[in-house]
Amino acid sequence: MQKGGEILFLKIVKNDFYRKKITTVTVFVFITMAVLLGASATNIVANLIQSMSELQERAVPADITVMHAGEYDQAEIDQFAEKYRDHIVMQETMDLQNIDGSNIHFGQNQTMAGTIQDISFVVQNKKFDFILDLDNEKLEVKEGKVAVPIYFMEQYDLKIGETITVKSGGYEKEFVISDYARDFEMNSSLTSSKRFVINQNDYDEMLEMQAGELEYLIEFKLNENGDSQAVQAAYIKAGLPANGPIVGGTIFLLFNAMSDATVVMVIILISILLIIIASLCIRLTFLATIDEDLREIGVMKAIGISKKDIKNVYLNKYRVMSVAAGIIGYLLSFVLVNLFNGNMRLYISSELSGNLKYLLSFIAPLFVYFMIVMYSKKILKRIDKISAVEALRSDIMEHGKNRKYSFPLLKNKFFSINIYMGLRDVWKRFKLYRLLFFIFAVCTFIVILPLNMYNTVNSAGFSTYMGIGKSDMRIDLRRTDSITEDNKKLQEELKNDSDIEKYAAYITSSYQVKNADGSWDYINIEIGDFSVFPLKYLEGRAPEGEGEISLSFANAAKHGLNKKVGDEVTVRVGGEEQILSVTGIYQDITNGGKTAKAHTSLGVNEEAVLWYIVSMDLAPGVNIREKMDYYQNAYDSAQVNDIKEYTGQTLGNIINQMSLIVIGGIAIAVIIAVLITALFLKMLLSKDMPRIAIMRSMGLTSKNIKHQYMAGTLLVLILGIIFGVLATNYLGEFLVSIAMSTMGAAKIELVNIAWQTWLLCPLALIVVVGYTISVCCKVTEDDDLSVTFRS
Repeated sequence: MQKGGEILFLKIVKNDFYRKKITTVTVFVFITMAVLLGASATNIVANLIQSMSELQERAVPADITVMHAGEYDQAEIDQFAEKYRDHIVMQETMDLQNIDGSNIHFGQNQTMAGTIQDISFVVQNKKFDFILDLDNEKLEVKEGKVAVPIYFMEQYDLKIGETITVKSGGYEKEFVISDYARDFEMNSSLTSSKRFVINQNDYDEMLEMQAGELEYLIEFKLNENGDSQAVQAAYIKAGLPANGPIVGGTIFLLFNAMSDATVVMVIILISILLIIIASLCIRLTFLATIDEDLREIGVMKAIGISKKDIKNVYLNKYRVMSVAAGIIGYLLSFVLVNLFNGNMRLYISSELSGNLKYLLSFIAPLFVYFMIVMYSKKILKRIDKISAVEALRSDIMEHGKNRKYSFPLLKNKFFSINIYMGLRDVWKRFKLYRLLFFIFAVCTFIVILPLNMYNTVNSAGFSTYMGIGKSDMRIDLRRTDSITEDNKKLQEELKNDSDIEKYAAYITSSYQVKNADGSWDYINIEIGDFSVFPLKYLEGRAPEGEGEISLSFANAAKHGLNKKVGDEVTVRVGGEEQILSVTGIYQDITNGGKTAKAHTSLGVNEEAVLWYIVSMDLAPGVNIREKMDYYQNAYDSAQVNDIKEYTGQTLGNIINQMSLIVIGGIAIAVIIAVLITALFLKMLLSKDMPRIAIMRSMGLTSKNIKHQYMAGTLLVLILGIIFGVLATNYLGEFLVSIAMSTMGAAKIELVNIAWQTWLLCPLALIVVVGYTISVCCKVTEDDDLSVTFRS
């Protein structure tokens, strides 16, 4: 008997597969896609963890890096390191020769003048903070050769075997590119410096010819229990050289992982939405199946089959589907990951190996399986409410009350009868259509959110999240012997340049500031007139008068200076302490998010000037490219960029990764829209066959009926698109802001390009869904109406 029951159940499940091919395939595809994206996300996380671990192990990065320009006494640093031997394992000072990009030539008379990066030529370290090749081996560069940072390899398409020539003052030398440099501390485009590695003999020759400006990285490697904050505070208190920022190792870790972490977060969000969609599809399928099989359920109950066994008839189908979809999605995830791991392979590890990714990726199919089975069990509780007598007598699943409202045809004055009937059907049965509405809204969300994120990071306005007011052009004067004179000369020229509508000069220096613990720390403070190119402030306003300062979001947070608007900050300038009032808090993702802006009354810390910046707007009709070229040629040591180019260089990796997400999001949304529309209409048409037969008996053609369903479905689509766009604008901004708050931007306003958001994307969805409706609504006049009426 038991064996016969199993055969019966197997037959029912088999027949259900054949009977509902489109439904089964649709649900199967969604479960597979959910597993595919979930497993891909965990796979990327696993690769990222293992690759970062390997890179750290091979590179042995510094835990504390002090940037300093000027004279220093190595003996004093050695004494400090010995004194704090309980915290410090090793100390090493790296000498850097900073060469302006305009002095580095390559290709057909090209230079690196347009780069926003500080370029340094260095020799490989001996103790730690090693610069690696693409096999993560310690670089050993021969005489006459150079290892080029990956960032410049990508930006200028530099190939191994090609040459770069350094021309600075009386120094000129050609180097052959022998390797690409993978630099843990300066890999990311978010860091403003890059290191070229050369041989010791070449470095000594460059130093002798005074080709570049000297700068130093005073680096410390701590033991496992070493306290980074305590060492930094002690270093500052000891008055040791540090006229540049002091950077903790965690910042470099964050910058290296940022672009790949952004991809992971978006993929996980889409994966969660797909699990929800798959669950809703299963609910719709179950309800339709139970409705169709009501009499069969009644028969099984009448002959004594238990409720548990009846449920298993339906549940086993989804167990089998979840297992099969899980295996396929799991295996395909390793193919998909290769599309998104290009950045990781280049910047972190060329060979992504290890068993962790296989184990972590397996979490996704297990999670999806248990979610689907648990949700299916919840829906199948409806079978408990069905009695054998009622099931055999009537269709109790249709228990809803008749609506009191209706749309009489006589009141229709605006639409054709078919369109009006379609719209009327949506209103009267919106509970049935709400699933379709939700899924169309999700499709829109999946397309618009990545697109808006891409447009945001790729826009000129994104500079406001980098602590920079929006302007046409930006000129950076980096540290050289003539930086002060160049700055004065530049401002005098700008004052007399009729092509310049307005400009403002800013000076950034490193200052000592009293932190939340009462000890002294270093902070980059920019002084100037911040009313010319204003920022958007989260709270308060820009510093406008004497004794005023504004802080970046990260600096004002609890893990920073822990200040609010109205609080006071103590800054040390020229050996004297000044108490400044906090007037505002702004967003900034540069320099680890920790910057500040103060009124010019604070004064310049002449011993620790980091850079001069001049922002400007051009007069109407002036060619920005020609003006940029003019100032670039007039000031060799300057970096001249428009703001969009500046943000593009800074966020290059993230922008490239987001473009992949946009393409993937569009593809997923189209697949969802097509499959769900097909699934929904198949079920709706099956449910409405008696209704359709009545309409046909009254003389309506299949074309008339198709137009009714098309009008109703497209109305739901349009409503879903509107809701999806609004959800992206509010919920999307909220989610992105939460993610970006770790970088120092707590309130992101996504760039919404109207023709893309309200025209192109909706039009594409309408065309795709419209074609699907046209294909699915094939109500032929050849069907025997008597069969439909009898059923």
